[in-house]
Parts: sequence; C-alpha cells; structure tokens
Amino acid sequence: MRLVVTGATGFLGWRATVLLRERGHDVLAVARPGGAARAHARDLPGVVRADAGDPAARDLLAGRDAVLHFAGVPDPAGARRDPAGAVRANAGTTLNLLESGVPLVYPSSVRAGLDPPPDPYAMSKRLGEEACRLHGGRAVVVRLPSVFGPGQVRWEGATGAIAAFAARALEGEPIVIPGDPQRTRDFVYIDDVVLALEHLVAGGRWGESVAIAAEAPTPLLRAAELVRDAAGSDVPIELPGGELAPGEDRSYSGDQLLPRLDFPARPLDAAVSDYVAWLRAHPAAQGRARA
Repeated sequence: MRLVVTGATGFLGWRATVLLRERGHDVLAVARPGGAARAHARDLPGVVRADAGDPAARDLLAGRDAVLHFAGVPDPAGARRDPAGAVRANAGTTLNLLESGVPLVYPSSVRAGLDPPPDPYAMSKRLGEEACRLHGGRAVVVRLPSVFGPGQVRWEGATGAIAAFAARALEGEPIVIPGDPQRTRDFVYIDDVVLALEHLVAGGRWGESVAIAAEAPTPLLRAAELVRDAAGSDVPIELPGGELAPGEDRSYSGDQLLPRLDFPARPLDAAVSDYVAWLRAHPAAQGRARA
C-alpha cells in the first residue's frame, strides 16, 4: 500500500513508519517543521517537513491509499497548557486532511469516549472524531488506550506511565506513582497497534469507529513492578499519594462503547521486557542506565 504517516518523528508516527516500511509498504513520512529533535528519528529517511493543518499539505496525499494521522498534541499536559492549540492540532488538522479525499485513520483516545470528556486533551480528540464522522469522507476512528513501546523516550519528553517507570528504573532512581497506585490502564504495545491499523486499512473499513483494548486492565503499581523486573532493578516504588490534574487520578479501561478490534496482542510482561531492552539500547539511555 501507498501510505502517508503524519507526526512521523513522534512516538506513534515514527514506529508506524518504521514497521510499515519493513512490511513492504511505500510510506511517506511527514513531520511538522521545527518539531522536537529525537534521537530515534534522526536517521529516518525521506521525512517531508509540512504542517498537517496547512492546506498545502493536502497535495502530499495525492495518489496515496490512506493517511495515518498521528500528528497533534499527544498528551493531557500539553493540551492543558494550550487548549485552543490542542483543538487545532487534533481536530483542525484532521479536518484539513479529510478535505484531501484520501481515506484517513484517526487515532483517538479512550478518554474521548467519556461524557463529558475529562480534560482538554480528551475534548480535542473527541472533536477530531466528530470531524471524521460529520465530514462525510472516508475515515475510521480508532480509540486507543495507553500505548507504549519503542519510540517512547521519557528523556526526550515522552509521556506515559510505563515510559516514566522505565526511565527511573534504568537510572536507578525510585519509581514514583502519585495519586492512587491501584488506578488502572489498558496497556498495549505499539507494534501490535500498528499491525491492527494496517489490517483496518487493508480491509477498507471506512466509516467505522472501533476501539483497541488490552485483554485486561492493569493497576499502575503492577505495571511498575513489571518494569522493575524487566530492568533487573531493585529500586523502590514510592507511593506519595497527593492531588493530580483533573482526569489523571481515575482508571481508564478499554472503551466499552465501540466495537473492539480483534488483534493479536503480546502478553504485557513480554511487551514490557521488549520495550525496556529497546530503551536500554537507545542513545538517550547511554550513560544513564545503571541497573
């Protein structure tokens, strides 16, 4: 397939570009001008610099089978700092790309399915979903849970619980879980998610809204223990409690409102081990890992 991946130097977009190219697809990698420099994406070949919200970016999609739209504000903290910017990045760019007429995969969030959305990030993703549904173009909305894996590097600004836990364990520092350590997340490995999205595109499942979910939710404390074991570390896990930003101290299980996408997901302990091994070899970890 001839595909476009936006946000191609970010976590999800970079890994999708690498894996889909390895699987024989022609992938045009698009990244925002002036985006953050990340060591893992430094040598990604053929990156085109363009703002997905610029009408001129639609020309890049001509003749392509689909666009996987990973560009945008990827985390609640960033959206809280600039709610209007998050709406432009997560909804406005989506509408712009839909205007190209090329089928679009819109990776949303499990948070977007809550009424009301619990934070500006969830609201911005929900508005992106509505753009897909109301526009009338070919699109599929995919609500994602907590995705982790290669390309997610805390030292380079990535968010995510497992990324944070792994960075601390490899540095030999205590793993800190503020708030309720028993709150749960559906953790899924990025490589499994990319293959699921590839399957959606190949099947031409436009006009659908689906959810990706783990087999079972995992408490953050258990996730921290898995990371510590994978790192071969004995760092303590600290539970300071305290107040968190709205939406952060609650459990997020897999989306219950949309049909679940059937895909082969590796066991969480194996996925965590694979990720920690990748992270340990990442340039940003050199000189840091003492575990």
